[in-house]
Amino acid sequence: MRRLLKVGFVLAAVAVTAVVVVSARGAQREAAPQVTGSERAGADDSRFQVRITDEMIRHSRIRDTLYFVGIAYSAAVLVLLLFSGLSRRIRDMAARGTKKPFVMAMIYIAIFTVAVALLEFPLSYYSGFIVPHQFDLTDQSFVSWMGDQIKGLGVGVLMGAPLGALALLGIRSTRRWWFALWLGSLPIMLLMIIIQPIVLDPIFNKFEPLENQQLRQKLVDLASRAGIEGGRVYQVNKSKQTTTMNAYVNGIGPTNRIVMWDTLLAKLDEDEVLAVMGHEMGHYVMNHIWKGFGFTAALAFVILFLGQKLHDRGAAKWGPRWGFAERGDPASIPLLLLIGSLLVFLLSPVISGYSRTMERHADMFALEMTQLNEPMATAFIKFAEDSKRDPRPHPFVKFWRYSHPPISERIPFALSYRPWETGEPNRFWKE
Repeated sequence: MRRLLKVGFVLAAVAVTAVVVVSARGAQREAAPQVTGSERAGADDSRFQVRITDEMIRHSRIRDTLYFVGIAYSAAVLVLLLFSGLSRRIRDMAARGTKKPFVMAMIYIAIFTVAVALLEFPLSYYSGFIVPHQFDLTDQSFVSWMGDQIKGLGVGVLMGAPLGALALLGIRSTRRWWFALWLGSLPIMLLMIIIQPIVLDPIFNKFEPLENQQLRQKLVDLASRAGIEGGRVYQVNKSKQTTTMNAYVNGIGPTNRIVMWDTLLAKLDEDEVLAVMGHEMGHYVMNHIWKGFGFTAALAFVILFLGQKLHDRGAAKWGPRWGFAERGDPASIPLLLLIGSLLVFLLSPVISGYSRTMERHADMFALEMTQLNEPMATAFIKFAEDSKRDPRPHPFVKFWRYSHPPISERIPFALSYRPWETGEPNRFWKE
């Protein structure tokens, strides 16, 4: 348990340090002159300049601070459930409803999930509703926003209750439960990747084939050049929730698809859309979904291995005080989640670094295939200004949580990466 407490202290120290660093960075940047995204590329062109505003800096500082505060807040909720005895009382309540351990675990998880959602609601409301409205990043009404939150909670309960009960069954059944959970998690993760585009995502938004037939044909042709035959390209009504832009690839096999937000289609010109979608096609062609699955599986292996060691020691020492003495007792779920979330948090730089590498490779693929350097650069500028995020985050914030290279790096890279002009071979796209 001492190790768990040490991890907790590390978490608190990192969170406090991050808040101080983010705040100090914001104060420095508010007085800084305008910075252009083209400086490192050596291009003196206003088209490639990000117009950095005080609002952009303030919004970025709030979001970065909320990330670290949110980690600490969620951990505090789990600690509260343990030390207050609420977890034990929820378990006892579930036990009064049934004598079957599996069903009892499902009832506990359902009640526990709702309780955590209620305890975390103040921060969720501020970060998910107040802040986006404060910076004009959404027009969504509170009723619509709450509808999405309730849908998400419902999906979490329906999926989490049986899966969590299965995990507890595995913990009770075998001494090396970390390995059993790891093996069991692999097909479940794969199933989630497969069903997300066709089962989960449509719960929140409407997906339909791209309406612009001229653009659709160009995207199909581009997909064919990328080696993607019969590419499925969809648009989604994300303007329901946000004014910002995005595009992504998800699914595997028959459910694999490329998705563009309707906000992106409304704000980018045709060449910018083609450049951005070339990036997404790069993820597809380079099998980043499969590579991400393998990377996640490797992380899960490490986290579960370390997690059992910390959990078993903590449960042996503090379990009776918190209301559980046996492995797999539902009342121990807050401890399991606390350990898991702390380990994931401490591994965040590894996760973020891996993701940034994949994103850079996708940028390179898109530039090699489309040679739309300037449209890609201007698309990045629009992304930065539209989302009101500082294109030059503090190095610590980038290191810890940025899944993509900062815009201040992507713009000059987009402008300067031209291997075809020097006769160098492409690294990723092969004709």
